[in-house]
Amino acid sequence: MSKLQTTNLSRRDFFKAAAGATIAVAAAGSVLPNVGAGKAFAAQSASGRADVVETRTVTGNVYVDKADTPIKKNAYLTNDGNPPFNMPTSPVEGNATLEVTADGKKLLTVPIVNDTFGALSISDVSTDGSVSVVDVAMGDWTAPNSWSTPYEQRITSITFDVTNFAGGAAIATFSPCKEYATFPLYKGDKDWDLHLIAEL
Repeated sequence: MSKLQTTNLSRRDFFKAAAGATIAVAAAGSVLPNVGAGKAFAAQSASGRADVVETRTVTGNVYVDKADTPIKKNAYLTNDGNPPFNMPTSPVEGNATLEVTADGKKLLTVPIVNDTFGALSISDVSTDGSVSVVDVAMGDWTAPNSWSTPYEQRITSITFDVTNFAGGAAIATFSPCKEYATFPLYKGDKDWDLHLIAEL
């Protein structure tokens, strides 16, 4: 074989190899991103608790007992009324969410909406041990009217494990707890017990 033929063959082999490598890289580039995209899509498509088999709207109220409040009436943290013209003295309905898991656990999430007195902390379990707190959400807090609070955040929702809670007339009491009252007549830090009632 002549030197020219050898050179041409070597060049052809080089270009074939280069073309093959380019095709392989292009093929890999077209496959790998799709695999990654599939994994990302799968992760994004999973939402909520995987073990929840039932979700429904129920009634749940958290309040300070009339024995502790200056107005001598129950004050509901689940009622957004602000004194002096709109007292939060009545429970609300259809405000909470109950989730039932595959193993029978019942989780009750109750929004805490009152800005007159903000809940700052709650004990982990009720005094009788029937209800436990599994999650507490905090959110920004602005006092109503022209009142003020030294705290930037308060509790905005509480999730309770109510698996062993009868509901109805039953009351779960939590102590110790911390609140801050913005209403001028009883302004300041408080350590009122909090109470849970629910229609499950």
